[in-house]
Amino acid sequence: MSKLKTDVDYFFLNPGSIVITGNKIPVMTILGSCIALVAFSSKHKVGCMFHALLPEHVEKIKIIKNAPPVSPNADYVDYAFYYVRERLRQKGIELGEMKIMLFGGGDVLVPLCYNGQTVGSKNIEKIKEIINREKLKIYGEDTGGKKGRKIIFYPDSGKIYFEYIA
Repeated sequence: MSKLKTDVDYFFLNPGSIVITGNKIPVMTILGSCIALVAFSSKHKVGCMFHALLPEHVEKIKIIKNAPPVSPNADYVDYAFYYVRERLRQKGIELGEMKIMLFGGGDVLVPLCYNGQTVGSKNIEKIKEIINREKLKIYGEDTGGKKGRKIIFYPDSGKIYFEYIA
């Protein structure tokens, strides 16, 4: 991870969005309490990123039982993770072969709590719970704290630049 470069064109990843690509155009996002999972496969020259707002869909138990949610609804960490995993599998790529990095989950919305914890801390907790359950390795992480982050990811090379924002 290096200092942020800002002299390039980029694709902006909105909250609640997912990108899976080998394109050379950098992907940029801004994170506060949201969490971004970034993964890169050097073998396939493919990268992916999701920008999730909340840890999990509170009604998912009523929707599905005993199966991970597979939906393009990237508003939720759990839905985004399993959707990305399935899309990569369709391309012949296992998430376990990729370098996974996490960003965000800052306590920038402290007055907003989720079951007694901040949204940021719950987002971090949920993504790490899923990663542990799936027996994956985190290669890099910059999560928590009280500041937001600006992330620029190069999906074709796996390079990441970030800086803190107030």
